[in-house]
Amino acid sequence: MSVVTLQLGQCGTQIGHALFDTLARETEVDQASGKSPLFDTFFRQPDEQRTDTKNKRHARSVLVDMEPKVVDRAIVSAASSSTKWCYAPGCCFSQQSGSGNNWARGYNSYGPTHVNNVCDLVRREAERADYLGGFLMLQSMAGGTGAGLGTYIAEAIRDSFPSSFLMNHCIWPYQSGEVIVQNYNSLLTLAHLAEVSDGIMLVENSALHSTCQRLLNIERPSFTDMNAVAARALSSALLPASYRPITGGTGQSGRPVTLFGDIVEKLCCHPAYRLLSLRSLPQMPAGSIDFTTFTWPAILRRLHQMQITGSLLEEGLRWDVKVNSSDSVQGRQVNKSLAAMLVLRGQGARQADASMFSHPGLYTPWAIQPLSVASSPNRFAKFEMSASLLSNDQSCANLIRSMQDKAYSMFDAGAYLHQYQQFGIEKQDFEGCFARIEDIYASYKAL
Repeated sequence: MSVVTLQLGQCGTQIGHALFDTLARETEVDQASGKSPLFDTFFRQPDEQRTDTKNKRHARSVLVDMEPKVVDRAIVSAASSSTKWCYAPGCCFSQQSGSGNNWARGYNSYGPTHVNNVCDLVRREAERADYLGGFLMLQSMAGGTGAGLGTYIAEAIRDSFPSSFLMNHCIWPYQSGEVIVQNYNSLLTLAHLAEVSDGIMLVENSALHSTCQRLLNIERPSFTDMNAVAARALSSALLPASYRPITGGTGQSGRPVTLFGDIVEKLCCHPAYRLLSLRSLPQMPAGSIDFTTFTWPAILRRLHQMQITGSLLEEGLRWDVKVNSSDSVQGRQVNKSLAAMLVLRGQGARQADASMFSHPGLYTPWAIQPLSVASSPNRFAKFEMSASLLSNDQSCANLIRSMQDKAYSMFDAGAYLHQYQQFGIEKQDFEGCFARIEDIYASYKAL
């Protein structure tokens, strides 16, 4: 089963490069032990007729940006990397002018103009797969290319591949502001993607920044540092694993997790709930690994508390918030989930007891199969033990509400609307977007 990745805009291109680097390293480690089924999912064999890349696997990826600089840098970096992968020749589409952080320009101008060229590249890559598992789109939500053009491409892929799974990995901007119109851009992107995507992973820039500063001891994190954190977390959820009982056991592993069908079936089966949160442990500097004692009870207890509170960081957790009969403590609501998938990797992953994650108070009462657990005996990122939790939960609601409030204030004042109107986005389009976002927010608050 193969996954075709689309790296959209500067952010998507950089995260995609970090993702393939991580996957390639983990695959190489697994291949050495003879236990890896991840040969064809994200990479394919190169064209043997070419001598320049014959020793490297080709990423199943298409890179799209309206400026060539970042795309060219990613291609050169992959080709010169010590990891045995690179981008295939002719896998990118770029132009000489950016989108200027204007969502309407990317969506209504560049989208109709360039979508056929991009879809041709996507179709060519999809046809190389014996069995297409779906598409993974990496993008930012704050700018013009990744957000605006990326959204248009997502809609085009849904039309061209109606029966394939479409997953979006979206970077949510800093609350303090990266782009003056990020509130408009983020809500427009989310409203459109919610109509076509099977699952949308929301990743906060502020959480990535805090992870680098507070857990990895990087005083001034760069985008490269933050991209590496995002790529590791995503890889931990995507690498091969097999289902196992919630309470653990010593029997044979169950069937392998299927990308992306199982994620959609188990986590995003309801059309009103498409937003996913990803939490992973441990997070620590590489130099601390050899001096750390790992135990499953300690890792799972911290990850469980992150699920209860909705926190994306293990540092500063509120341990007074517990799941009880009233599902609340001191007026604070427990973070309710529609469903969750727990993936354990490393020594003893098959035997570790994960029953604490199955507490009924963590899930909406009408959830059919709220918890799935999978495991792999292979280490991830050199950790003796690691865990990741992909969940469809309420933690996105506060993000949405904060962004809505700021967008409403700007909209009521008529701020920057002319930039969108010149590319065909009118006030009624904003109002329709806001109404869709209100529905999403209300659905998650009602869990």
